[in-house]
Amino acid sequence: MQKKSKIYVAGHRGMVGSAIVRKLEAAGYANIVTRSSSGLDLREQAAVRAFFSEERPEYVFLAAAKVGGIIANNTYRADFLYENLMIEVNLIHAAYEAGVRKLMFLGSSCIYPKLAPQPLKEEYLLTGELEPTNEPYAVAKIAGIKLCEAYRDQYGCDFVSVMPTNLYGYNDNYHPQNSHVLPALLRR
Repeated sequence: MQKKSKIYVAGHRGMVGSAIVRKLEAAGYANIVTRSSSGLDLREQAAVRAFFSEERPEYVFLAAAKVGGIIANNTYRADFLYENLMIEVNLIHAAYEAGVRKLMFLGSSCIYPKLAPQPLKEEYLLTGELEPTNEPYAVAKIAGIKLCEAYRDQYGCDFVSVMPTNLYGYNDNYHPQNSHVLPALLRR
């Protein structure tokens, strides 16, 4: 990426997205595009397509997602599956249509089977049952990974996936019931 490249960070208010923005700014990248969910609903295909058509980003960091801890994941199963699928499908396809040079999709370590051998290896993906409490979120993340893979295979897109594990930090969700374990414990 060039310092003047147009970079879109989806999910810039979240923990990972805000860290990406801070890192890019510290490295001297000044043409960073962001939109809050009130300004761009990533679940709406027409809105996402219009955004990409207007802004024409060259690089995309897809850190946007509906996230939560075990209770939230297990309680709002349909919401986690639907909203994350819509975000991923809309952004990845719009990036393809707009000719984005590179897209980085953030997956999750929950994509691996519940009983996968440790340490985890990439080849363990889809080799066993997922953890039931966050299965809808994991399925959505797997779909995003496979979508990036399919656009690479079929269209030659430079769309990659990374799997951050057990993250916490600035802009994390510290809700006592809907957050992950570590932020909930820190809050308590």
